[in-house]
Amino acid sequence: MIRIGICDDFREVLQVHKKMTARIMQRIGINAEIRCFLSGEELLCEIDQKGSMDILLMDMEMQGMNGVETARKIRDRDYSVILIFISLYDQYCKEMISVQPFAFIDKPVEEDQLEHILKKAIEVENVRDEVFQYTYKKVMHKVPIREIRYFESRKREVIIHGAEENCSFYRKLDEIEQELTTSNIKFIRVSKSYLINARYIKEFRYDKIIMNDGAALNIGPKYRSGVKEYYMEIMRKC
Repeated sequence: MIRIGICDDFREVLQVHKKMTARIMQRIGINAEIRCFLSGEELLCEIDQKGSMDILLMDMEMQGMNGVETARKIRDRDYSVILIFISLYDQYCKEMISVQPFAFIDKPVEEDQLEHILKKAIEVENVRDEVFQYTYKKVMHKVPIREIRYFESRKREVIIHGAEENCSFYRKLDEIEQELTTSNIKFIRVSKSYLINARYIKEFRYDKIIMNDGAALNIGPKYRSGVKEYYMEIMRKC
């Protein structure tokens, strides 16, 4: 799961940016933990106690430590975090560049612009690509999770329907579902037999999901409320 931190000393702005970021993550099918911080000091305390963020949206102008001062201390702890500065001002440009930010966004933040930048940041994060591991005939195999369209369970066998080719192994789909809750990529259980990658959904219907390759996967009665809840959440955030 990707950890995104948002740091701004105006509570109202912070909540706007959080909701905006949540909508974007929902649309692009990414599991994200989004944390908000009212100061650089608060953010640094969180990092010391609970570990690094993957992506940080940092306001430049803040009471106490400003964005660059906070970023310098973060860089001392973590060189890989993706820093995105939000600012009304350009006089700090040289200072901001010194901490190697990924991007700059002008205030007020436009959701389309933020989505474009976050998508690029996710692509960079995916260079450290997550893989799903399974064993077949005593040989360990690895498949990039982003390439998995869906898992299909047939009795004791699980089939991975991939972007390029399919493969199979023996395991319980419940175990795979639990394992993938910590993935950056959102998977949805739609029936006893199907666990699908939200990125590849083309259309929601009452009793089935249409994937972007044309596959129509039935939604089991037990799972309809969960699928509907996920769909309504997307609609609320759009």
